[in-house]
Amino acid sequence: MRQIALPLDELRPGNSSSLIITESNSQIAAALCDSGNWPGRCAILCGPARSGKSLLARYFTAQADGEIIDNADRLSEEHLFNAWNRAQDSGLPLLLISRFLPSDWEIKLADLRSRLGSALLLQISPPDDELLGQLIQKHMADRGTSISVDVLAYIVRRIERSFAAIEKFARDANAMALAENSAVTMGLVKKLL
Repeated sequence: MRQIALPLDELRPGNSSSLIITESNSQIAAALCDSGNWPGRCAILCGPARSGKSLLARYFTAQADGEIIDNADRLSEEHLFNAWNRAQDSGLPLLLISRFLPSDWEIKLADLRSRLGSALLLQISPPDDELLGQLIQKHMADRGTSISVDVLAYIVRRIERSFAAIEKFARDANAMALAENSAVTMGLVKKLL
């Protein structure tokens, strides 16, 4: 019996909440569990779009009480400075999230720049082979299909090493399989890659 692709372009509810931890992100996960040792009670989580920053932030909230500020690079310096001070006064950790490194935030206030410079920087790296393979399987399963081990190995060796590329591949593979009324086969994958 063969599996056919389903017309699911959006992720099914409940499936996007699983955090996959491999060697490439294990240090970030460990640091999020150890917020008591963050310098100045602050960490900055940076990574490209679709890299799991929000999922890691939810993981952090499950581990500790604290404040999370998403898109921190877009906030006023006053807002960031007040958040820093709240963390110091309350003793609760502050997790700032951004697509960009703090050095690219164009902070003019020297005191804030030095405080952010002393924060723990958690930078999401490109996925390693294990994370890449698990993410491909997850994105395919979220769309209602699966792939064989040999097809997965072929993809892992050839796909662009980015989170956005993995998600796009799963979306395109599912759409092509649906259009061709077939499973995600080696032939289909070769057409996509």
